[in-house]
Amino acid sequence: MGLEHSLSPLCALYCMLSSVSFHRSDAFSPSSTAILPTSLPYQNGADPFTQALDWTSSSLDRQQTNIDTFETWGKMRLGLGDGPGSNDEGVFWVGGGYLYEAHSGRELALFEGFDIGKGVRFSDNHIRQISRKIFWFRDPITGEIMEEFEGKEVKPIVYDSQMIDYFRADDGSITYSVEASLRNLKGELPKMKITSQMVGPRQMMIQVPVFIDVEIPGRGKYQAWEFYDYSVDPSFPADRPPTASWCRQGSVPPFNMDSKAVLRFSGYRCDRFEDLPDRMKEEVVRNHPHFTSPPKEKEVEGVLGKFDDR
Repeated sequence: MGLEHSLSPLCALYCMLSSVSFHRSDAFSPSSTAILPTSLPYQNGADPFTQALDWTSSSLDRQQTNIDTFETWGKMRLGLGDGPGSNDEGVFWVGGGYLYEAHSGRELALFEGFDIGKGVRFSDNHIRQISRKIFWFRDPITGEIMEEFEGKEVKPIVYDSQMIDYFRADDGSITYSVEASLRNLKGELPKMKITSQMVGPRQMMIQVPVFIDVEIPGRGKYQAWEFYDYSVDPSFPADRPPTASWCRQGSVPPFNMDSKAVLRFSGYRCDRFEDLPDRMKEEVVRNHPHFTSPPKEKEVEGVLGKFDDR
């Protein structure tokens, strides 16, 4: 079959969809006012996506001026700031998904867990994340925590302490650096930007790219890529918590050692350990009781090195 014949159904579908009027209620915003996509360039972080905010550039400018991406990020991710969305005690990002075999799509394990972190503000343009995270692998059929896979021991992924710095960039994006982690990634990651875009007047989408290509003593090359995609209403309504999705391709011992395993995770933010799913709470209380709260600053100092004076 020729190329022109294989494309004709797609062309017909495109023509049909082009004649349909779309409404905000069909996308990301609860408003039922009809809109058209705009080709106005995105100014906050030079993101290539197009906007769906309003019909006019003045409205676009006004909404981008009123929402501070850096402050929204700090409050959403770490609870920094005042008012709705803030929490001095730290916030949990919890959820689950699957570990897949590439490229068959075979489900190797259920994957679930959470990150608990809080923020430290150094300046209007610099904040620090102090956090820890833990994830378990469960049998995709029984749901029980896995202890072995094809005769090899399976352990939870545990990061007792992490320290990540975020900086406000001149172009409106956010840059970051991993200051301390279980894997020594300080200065090893390529310089990437956290970018954002508004979708309607009440929804911000934030993307965090991570690319890893490092040598691990005794193990060799460790390569992976990850994308974190967050969605948040910057007014932080109590009935609409921020959400996150995460995808990763890389090695996942003992399931896969050739950097081809695929992880897919969907989650949300909550502010109290009591709000986590029961089976996660039970596992934490039983085997990882320090994961009920973020690490203390002194704890991070002792485990990962001294804070600087910034």
